[in-house]
Amino acid sequence: MGTWISKSGNKSKRIEKVELGYVEEGNVKDDHEKGVCLRTSSSCKLLLWILEMPLYLPRRLTIPIACQERWSKPIAVVSVTLAPILLSILWDLQDDNVNLSLTFNSGLVYGTGVFAGTVFGVLAYLKTEKSSPPKNCLLPWLAGGFFMSVVWSYIIAQELVSLLISLGYIIGINQAILGLTVLAWGNSLGDLITNLTMALNGGPHGAQVAISGCYAGPIFNTLFGLGMSLIGSAWYGYPSPVEIPKDTHLLETLGFLIAALIWALLVLPLRHMKLDGVLGGGLFLIYFTSMSLRFIQVVRDPLPNTVSIT
Repeated sequence: MGTWISKSGNKSKRIEKVELGYVEEGNVKDDHEKGVCLRTSSSCKLLLWILEMPLYLPRRLTIPIACQERWSKPIAVVSVTLAPILLSILWDLQDDNVNLSLTFNSGLVYGTGVFAGTVFGVLAYLKTEKSSPPKNCLLPWLAGGFFMSVVWSYIIAQELVSLLISLGYIIGINQAILGLTVLAWGNSLGDLITNLTMALNGGPHGAQVAISGCYAGPIFNTLFGLGMSLIGSAWYGYPSPVEIPKDTHLLETLGFLIAALIWALLVLPLRHMKLDGVLGGGLFLIYFTSMSLRFIQVVRDPLPNTVSIT
């Protein structure tokens, strides 16, 4: 009996050693996998940081930020100094006859930007603290940050439009098609997802918010966005008027837009303001007809490719 017990004791010790070995080996494997994942994650973060830096750094150095979590006095001083200079550069580049030599007007514009940036930078250095953003003059900081964010949105939008136009000439696609598809879909994709989510999950109130947003967004873009753009263009080119190239496709687009608005005005009162497939089906049919007509026109009269490779 004693011998049997001793054998059992030896077996139990061997089993414990084997289990302990498996546990230690498993821990080593887990630690190795975690290390590989951490190194991979660090490499991905470093790659994303390198790709993001050329776009992030100019925005960070020209947009004043008065947030406690992101406050940095040196960056704040640099941002309020460089923001007027960036505005002067953009103002000077609006001229079609850009010359590398500094003319009187260009010198005046750049001088004003440098002077304003220097004044703002000195005031920011003297009136701000290292530990926290300004509290007494917080409104000018917020207004400046909002304005410079709008300026950067304008810069990015202008570059995207230029890129689309260049691709249209290279590939041979009509610019109107690019505007109706790539630019329009990309600009409205966020609103589409938001309005669809509200309509499906928000009940009657969600549907009301969704349909209000569907019409309020284009109204804002058309009235405020187009109005401000035309005011700026007319002010910059005064006394010459703003000339829009004659384009029959633009008139067709406006015609289909008016047809969609008339359809909504007729259907909603007749259906006692009840949203159903009649309104949606009619709007989709109008849009499908507009897109089909435009594609037929492009196929019939293709844009000649202006880029030739010799």
